[in-house]
Amino acid sequence: MSAATALTVRSSDQPLVENSEKGAKKRQPPRRITIALSPEASRIVELFKSATGLSMSEAVSELIERTEPRPPRIKFVDGIPMADIPMDGRWITTEDVLRAQAELG
Repeated sequence: MSAATALTVRSSDQPLVENSEKGAKKRQPPRRITIALSPEASRIVELFKSATGLSMSEAVSELIERTEPRPPRIKFVDGIPMADIPMDGRWITTEDVLRAQAELG
């Protein structure tokens, strides 16, 4: 039988909730939760925490949120698959595509 690590987590990254009175959005207050982690899970959280500089609760929250499915990066436009790349103000040039293709081999 393996020992478990007890961990109390205060999550400050709660989703925004709409305040019905004013229509404004605000964060829910953090919830305090005690969880028991297996030794392997505890090791993973500790490694992630030390690599990112996050607090324990932030590291656990981040790891949990990373398991949520993300929208696909491919969308179909008129039956043609297209990369759905978020625009961050930088254009993707032919040179960028050729460089990425060369890196993939």
